[in-house]
Amino acid sequence: MSLTPIQNEALCLLAAGYSRDEVAGKTGVSKSTINRWVTQPDFKTMLRNAVIQVYDAAIAELVSGSREAAKELKSIITDPDTPKRVKVSAIQVLLTTAAKAKESALEERLEAIETALDGNISSED
Repeated sequence: MSLTPIQNEALCLLAAGYSRDEVAGKTGVSKSTINRWVTQPDFKTMLRNAVIQVYDAAIAELVSGSREAAKELKSIITDPDTPKRVKVSAIQVLLTTAAKAKESALEERLEAIETALDGNISSED
């Protein structure tokens, strides 16, 4: 499906989280037209892919700042002038985040193992 410039703008706005009313107002297209576009299979697929790309970009932005955030937490923890309750909070954030990252890595490894096993089971049948 080839999009018109207005459809492309609507797609980008929808993917960025704007409501259909807001998209209609910004593009000058009626809400019923936006609703019709969103129900078209090709537009729906493009919108889903665009939302995934926006989400991936947001995650990449968070990840790129995570190293600086960890350094800042470490400096709070090691600063002798930081109150103990602030240090405890910083330590809790750091450890919780590290545990979640480890859990996520383990989940990815488990999914890879399950996929490999499913492939072997299918080929043996």
